Amino acid sequence: MKKASVAIYAVAGLLAGVLLTLFTLYTLIPSLTHEKTDAAQDAAAVSNAELTEAALETAENLKNGDFKALAETVHPDYGVVFSPFATVNLASNLSFTARQVENFEGSSAKLIWGVRPDSGEPISMTVGEYLANYVTNKDYTCAPVVTVNYTLRVGNARENVTDIFPGASFVDLCYPGTEGADYADWSILRLVFEPYGDELRLAAVIHSEATV
Repeated sequence: MKKASVAIYAVAGLLAGVLLTLFTLYTLIPSLTHEKTDAAQDAAAVSNAELTEAALETAENLKNGDFKALAETVHPDYGVVFSPFATVNLASNLSFTARQVENFEGSSAKLIWGVRPDSGEPISMTVGEYLANYVTNKDYTCAPVVTVNYTLRVGNARENVTDIFPGASFVDLCYPGTEGADYADWSILRLVFEPYGDELRLAAVIHSEATV
C-alpha cells in the first residue's frame, strides 16, 4: 500500500509539472504576437474602401516624410513594426511608438533593421536610409495593384502576417513586376491596420520583394 501511495504521489507530481510547463508556454507565446481579441470581429467590419484609403494616406505620409501625421495613426498600445521582408519577427524587427515615429526626421543613428537573406549581413541603416530602401523604394501611392487581405506576389520569405497580427487587416500596394524580368522585379509595401475603438491604427510597415 505504501508503494502504491508513493507511485500516486509521483504521478501527481509529474502531472503538476506538465501543467505548470503548459501554463508557462501559454502565458509566454502571446507576447510574440498581437493578441487576438474582439478586434478580429471589428476588422471584419472594416470595408476594403476604408482600408485602401488608410493605406494610401499612410503611403503618402511616408513618401512625404510627414512623420507627425504618420505618428497620429500609430497603434497606441503596440506601436508600429517595420519589417524589411515578408516574414515578420517581433523578437528582432524594430518597433516604434508614436512619439518615436514623430522624431524620425533628422535621426542619424544607425539601427539594425534585420539581416540580408543573401549575405547574412545585418541591415544597418539610419531611418532615412531604411525608408529609402525598404519603404519608399517605389512610389506606392501610385501602385498599379492594390489588394486587401490578399497577396498577389509571394517570394521565398515565409508569409506570416496573419499569424503575427491575428486581429488585423492588411493592404498590399503592389508593383507586380515587368514581363521583361519575368515578373521577378515585383515589390510590395504591405501596411497592417488594427481597429482601435472606431479608428484604424497602423500596426506594421512591411516590405516584400523577390529574394534569392
